[in-house]
Amino acid sequence: MPPRFQTARFHVGSGPDSLFTRVRYVLDEPVRLRARGAHVTERLEQRGAPLETLTRFDPGSWELVSAEVRTDTGKWVKSTWRVRADERSWWVVIGLGDALVTVIDVDPRRRGMGEDIVTGGPLYAQVDAVNMELMRGT
Repeated sequence: MPPRFQTARFHVGSGPDSLFTRVRYVLDEPVRLRARGAHVTERLEQRGAPLETLTRFDPGSWELVSAEVRTDTGKWVKSTWRVRADERSWWVVIGLGDALVTVIDVDPRRRGMGEDIVTGGPLYAQVDAVNMELMRGT
């Protein structure tokens, strides 16, 4: 089944700052993430992930890595956070509504600055403008 909409990924190190300000604004409180659905439960099991730790999201101690946005609206739909658990580094992908999307056991040196990261251009400007406007309205 094709995705309902296209997304693009942005990295906290290359911005736009307004996007990451928005993500941090919305995800500003510790919360219990919901781990439902076949994909996420399979990934948790396959990767031997510490479910209790990885579902206790704490923006004060987790590191924001990246955010994905809808290319049609410029609004974010998922964010990836780094957390240390069971002596391993994990990327935890959080969707809207405090949903745990997936977890990835990563090398602690991995930064997430792959070639698919948007660092400029019209979409970058659109995402910046949309998120600046959303933050003005808060």
